[in-house]
Amino acid sequence: MTRTGVVLRTILGALVCGGCKSPPPQGGEPSASATASSPVVPQPSAPTIAIPAPSASVVAKLNPDGLPPYKGDTGSVEGVVTVKGPPAPDAPHEDFTPCPDAAKTYGKLFREGGVSPDGGRALADAVVAVTGYSGFYLPDARESVTVTARGCALSTRTITMTYGQRLDFANESAALMLAPALADVPAGALMVASPKGGPVKLYPPRPGRYWLVQRMDWRFLTADLFAFLHPLHTATDVEGHYRIDGVPVGKLTVNTRHPAFGGETSREIEVKKGMVHRVDLTLTFKPDTATSRSDAGARVILR
Repeated sequence: MTRTGVVLRTILGALVCGGCKSPPPQGGEPSASATASSPVVPQPSAPTIAIPAPSASVVAKLNPDGLPPYKGDTGSVEGVVTVKGPPAPDAPHEDFTPCPDAAKTYGKLFREGGVSPDGGRALADAVVAVTGYSGFYLPDARESVTVTARGCALSTRTITMTYGQRLDFANESAALMLAPALADVPAGALMVASPKGGPVKLYPPRPGRYWLVQRMDWRFLTADLFAFLHPLHTATDVEGHYRIDGVPVGKLTVNTRHPAFGGETSREIEVKKGMVHRVDLTLTFKPDTATSRSDAGARVILR
């Protein structure tokens, strides 16, 4: 049994996770090419566990079959995700009175940018993941990922991390106290991120999809959070750009989906040693596929 591609169903979406090859490419208008890359970084032999849980239980989820860690050559995947179809509609039920500039980040269902030559618009906050490997285990050596509150917005609307990592919420606002939390995850005390103070540390208790929320003011400062079972994931920036390093050589699949609407696309590529492979992907927005955080119909590549 291989380790990439099984579909899990969770709140706010169905997440694709461990076991099997990833599904064949569907939809979209991807393109791929390869260029020389920077020196290959050796792969770690074990994950860095930050979550306050027995490390053995975390590893049991990340590598249930006891597969050997990957120690072979790697390449990179880089590209731009664009969106076609109608422009993003206004986000429902948002009150930006406390900070009107927040509408620039949260005022639409999804963030889109400039138009590409083929008519697509740069798509921010899309999830991108590489799947399709088998016969080995990919540890993640990073202990944590960081999201930052600055001005009227967070540094991203989509956060990806590997299960076992810690989410650090940093408050770089001038004077606002924030209280980040993961919705539907029980918390003992209200954790407050003071301006320019130390980060609040959050721990997803299991792999899956979460919603980062605020318990005090500025409740529009939210983000979708995905805790993966492998390290080959990221989210696109405001220009629709992404890059994933440390990708094992061989035939793999690059997948993308946006948390705000249905539809996905993927591209099969052959990763070569020390190469950066250009893979551009296009999603199509259809208003009837818009999703909410209580919609179990969305799917994102988790494993």
